[in-house]
Order: sequence, then structure tokens, then C-alpha cells
Amino acid sequence: IAVNPKGTTQNCSNCGQKVPKTLQDRWHSCPHCGLELDRDHNAAINIKYLAVGHSVNKAQVTSDAIAGVTEKPALYA
Repeated sequence: IAVNPKGTTQNCSNCGQKVPKTLQDRWHSCPHCGLELDRDHNAAINIKYLAVGHSVNKAQVTSDAIAGVTEKPALYA
């Protein structure tokens, strides 16, 4: 599944708010919802949600696996 990674490190994977970072900023710390984790982990969660068809701004932090997804997500065009 192709996913456009643009913005996945900048958007909070919990609340969807934009949290601007420079390339040197390696830690995601959201002032809106309090989520704190490595910026790459945050991006990976956002990419997972995009891959299964959820918008990033509606994502919630979860440990649920992708298994059991019944809808085919729209590919990035």
C-alpha cells in the first residue's frame, strides 16, 4: 500500500494537531494532547492509519494490529 509520508512527523498521531519540528527534533511532544514519543514512532503510527484509510486527524493512539481490516483503503494518488 502506497502512503504519502508528507506531514506524518509533523502531525500528532493522537489528536491530529500539527506540531512543527525541525529535522534535528527527534522527540514528538504534543502541547495539545500531551502525547510524547519518538518522532519516527509518531510518524509510523500516522502512516499506519493512512494505510488503513483513517485520516490522521481522527487517529487515536492504540496498540491494535491491522489484522482484521475489512475495508480496502484508497491508495494515495
